[in-house]
Amino acid sequence: MRNPNAFKRNVLVLLAVCLMQTPLAHSALIGIQPGTTSANTGDLISLDLVISDLGNFAPDSLGAFDISIGFDAAALSFAGYSLGGFLGNVGLSEAIDTSAGDMGGALNIAEVSLLSAIGLDTLQPGAFTLATLNFTVINLAGGASTLLSVLPGAVLADASGFALSAIASGPARIQSVPVPGTLLLLITSLFGWITLKRRHASLHQVK
Repeated sequence: MRNPNAFKRNVLVLLAVCLMQTPLAHSALIGIQPGTTSANTGDLISLDLVISDLGNFAPDSLGAFDISIGFDAAALSFAGYSLGGFLGNVGLSEAIDTSAGDMGGALNIAEVSLLSAIGLDTLQPGAFTLATLNFTVINLAGGASTLLSVLPGAVLADASGFALSAIASGPARIQSVPVPGTLLLLITSLFGWITLKRRHASLHQVK
């Protein structure tokens, strides 16, 4: 029986060898969206790994990628991912999911398309989602934040197998937003004023 992990490693090694022997095409921008998400401990959040600056239903299209995302495993727990489908349907053998997944503080997402260059040009706009990433917030104190970022060393190839250089945008921030102290004080004062007014009204009724 074929070892699926060994098969994935062989595909990635072959891809890396091919990319080292080909000239670089232009750069593509990789990022995580949305840039800021409000969440508290216990929440499930979804973030999109996106790529842009490609051809818009024309060359250059993306034929393969291998990208790792760093995150704080003390604050977030990886809960799963789904590929965007713009390199082909994995279930129909149009693409191969070679992701390593959660590696403890880093998440690896990788895919190789089996479609032709024309097929990829027809399928891909200039910017699209590579994968949707799901995390559970496990420890984020009120007012604190945690970051997710694309790690150095991302590998991209265009539809013809030529290497694309990757530029990562800034990190995405998960922000816990507590009730501000001034707002809490205002609510407490308002409650106290209402209580005092009711007592005053009751005294007048007794008289």
